[in-house]
Amino acid sequence: MATVIRDVPEFRVKYSDVFHLKNLYVMMHEYLTDENWYGAGGPKEQPSSSHADIEKLYMERFHQKALHKGGKELWVWWRLRKNPYLKYQGYYTFHMDVDFHVMYLQDIEIMHQGKKLKVNKGELELFFRPKIVRTADAEKWSSHWLLKHFQDIYEERIIDAELVKLEKELWREAYRFQGVVKSYLNLRNFIPVPEPFHPKLYGMEGQF
Repeated sequence: MATVIRDVPEFRVKYSDVFHLKNLYVMMHEYLTDENWYGAGGPKEQPSSSHADIEKLYMERFHQKALHKGGKELWVWWRLRKNPYLKYQGYYTFHMDVDFHVMYLQDIEIMHQGKKLKVNKGELELFFRPKIVRTADAEKWSSHWLLKHFQDIYEERIIDAELVKLEKELWREAYRFQGVVKSYLNLRNFIPVPEPFHPKLYGMEGQF
């Protein structure tokens, strides 16, 4: 497990209303691949093939109506990585955990722009947890007979200014991503992907 050098504050999005889960899912995936985030297997020539490396958990269960509101409950975990392009880039990398938690999910029909559409209704909470971690090469320092004595000094003094820049950069990236998701939900977009993204379907196609 990679060692976290710096934690960046968590972002959340909470939403309870009508939305289109599959298209939100697709839009988020499109955005992340456009922004060069990838999974554990590294960047792919075809972005669609990177999804298996990003998604680490998909779990759903169905609740009958009783005291509970009923509907589906979903948990989805994405684990993302990105290479920052700064001076000591071989030592650190960006990670971001994106967790979906959906409650009371039901399929409904609405009229949108004169057309009947099948959409979803429920409660959605998204968690974005960005962090800066050591690369595999940097992890080897702790077992090296000489470098292990200098690792703390290296991180706390030599590259500290660089890490401060990286924290700000990663914070902005996560904040911008949160803003894209909020805008998509608040505008109640039911089309597959809003401009400037390109409508390619991944992962959840056909599941809802």
